[in-house]
Amino acid sequence: MTASTANTVTLPTAVPVRQPGSVPGERAAVTAAARARRERSRRRGVHLLLAVMTALSAVTLSVTVGRDYRELTSTTEFFHRHAYTPSYDPLSNVILGLPPNTVDARTSPSPEIRGIAVGPDAITLLAGGRPERVVPLQRPVTGLLDVVEKVDDPSWAGYDGRGRVTLSTALVVSPGASLTITAPVSELVLEVRRGVLLGVDGGRLALDGVAVRPSTTSDDLQQLSVDERRPFVVATNAATLTITRSHLSYLGRDWNSSYGVSWSDRSTGSMTHSEVDHSFIGTYTDHARDVAIEQNWFHDNTLYGVDPHSYSTGISVRNNVSERNGRHGIIFSDFVTGGVVAGNITRDNRLNGIMMDASSTGNRIVGNTASGNRGDGIVLASSPDNVVEQNTITGNRVGLHVRGGGENIRVRSNTIVDNQLATQGISLDGNTLRDNGDQWRPRVLVGIWASVPLVLVLLSGFTGLARRRRSRAVGRPVLGGGV
Repeated sequence: MTASTANTVTLPTAVPVRQPGSVPGERAAVTAAARARRERSRRRGVHLLLAVMTALSAVTLSVTVGRDYRELTSTTEFFHRHAYTPSYDPLSNVILGLPPNTVDARTSPSPEIRGIAVGPDAITLLAGGRPERVVPLQRPVTGLLDVVEKVDDPSWAGYDGRGRVTLSTALVVSPGASLTITAPVSELVLEVRRGVLLGVDGGRLALDGVAVRPSTTSDDLQQLSVDERRPFVVATNAATLTITRSHLSYLGRDWNSSYGVSWSDRSTGSMTHSEVDHSFIGTYTDHARDVAIEQNWFHDNTLYGVDPHSYSTGISVRNNVSERNGRHGIIFSDFVTGGVVAGNITRDNRLNGIMMDASSTGNRIVGNTASGNRGDGIVLASSPDNVVEQNTITGNRVGLHVRGGGENIRVRSNTIVDNQLATQGISLDGNTLRDNGDQWRPRVLVGIWASVPLVLVLLSGFTGLARRRRSRAVGRPVLGGGV
């Protein structure tokens, strides 16, 4: 072997490297795989876009439909009232013979102002503050027909023999006397003239099963509210007035303690199972004590249904219906303390259902229903230290409204539903709130978000169907299913 031959190295033959896709079949497979990857990426993008659009739509619906937005209507409505004017109380006017609304002690008595004063020992007929006749009593009278018989003058008091007594003058039960108006009297008609009223001044007066009304009535309540001839019922000077199973209508006017049925000046008593309508105020108290107003119907009165007022204490307002009154159904105002408002229905009044006003504190508002009032359901205005619990408040402007100081107000276990607003001025934690304005609607929200998966499935199906139709139209095979 020669040297050149020995040094010769045989190199291996190079194997050609195949490039992907160099064979026609493989090139098609690579292209198809790339297209499949792009298609999957596109589908993921479409899915993501559909999910984002559906979520945004659900959020938009939640804000616009799932929340209750209501315009809060105004409660401003003009109502003219006389300003309070210091004056004689109505019974003093009768005794002194002074015209109604007297504010000047120099006013001369008027013979037009007449009164029957029933005392324990005598019945005195007064005109212009002077006795016209005195009827001595061997024993106290106890019934209205006894008074009519003793007076024996139909121009003062008359009986028709069929249950109706007509008074053409004031009738006042004086200190130490007691009078009951009941069967056989079933109707007491008070003549519409100045100075006519039914009153008790330090004595005891009871009405049982009697209808009390003026001799003429009218539906012009605004005009009647300033009519000095309009009669009314009033108790004063620590008197006791009890009213049971009676109907009192079209009484009272806008003047001090002349409002309809009133307890004033430390008087006490009760009104139960009775009806008061079309009066200026259904019932009113002023510096009264321990008056029970229970199981009555107050409706269509010019101002309020029930109005404990001015330092009255221990007032019990229970299980009444007060509706369609010109202002509030029930209002405690001006330092009314230690009372209870329980189990009442206040509805369709032109302002608020129940109201505590002007430092009326230490009261309990429990288990009432306030519904459909043009104003608010329950209002506490400058009246802290009250309890509001277990009430149902529906369909009002504001369910519970607190203004002017809400210290130590305990609000619990109330149900507040379908008001324009649930509350103003106080938190309602621990109460049941539902379907009020400016609140979320849980059932609507559940419906909106529960439909999101179904909407996504439907949109995905429609999009996939549209894509398959488009692919068939261009003759391109569809890769995979779905979108």
